[in-house]
Amino acid sequence: MRVLQLHCSDFRYQVRRETPVAEQPASPREESLEDVLVCFICFEKRDEQRIDEIIDLFVENVKVDVSRIGCSMVLLYPYAHLSKSLGSARLAKGFLSGLRDRLEEGGLETHKSPFGWYKAFDLSCIGHPLSEAYREY
Repeated sequence: MRVLQLHCSDFRYQVRRETPVAEQPASPREESLEDVLVCFICFEKRDEQRIDEIIDLFVENVKVDVSRIGCSMVLLYPYAHLSKSLGSARLAKGFLSGLRDRLEEGGLETHKSPFGWYKAFDLSCIGHPLSEAYREY
């Protein structure tokens, strides 16, 4: 799994058009969040056999990251553009839901944008030393 994390003072997205693997219905169709750690997530082919392990590692790292940057909200944003070796869309959808559930169980307010949709987005990255990070799991 590849993840680009941005600590944003504001992040807004709006669903535009579906792809052939889009989850139905797209919910929410738009969202506006403040003081959020946005995680652009790409589920890869190599992740398919390591789902539980990756979820454990990701949750552990995100808890540390939000603690260090001082926010308590996370947005999981499916983002296929970080890899050329994408995993199964069916598995990716379940994987992202599992991430959301585990983060919420850990006490973090967690949002997830719809999988398989083209979305317009606006962001304002805060720009402190920990506001941008790239992770591979």
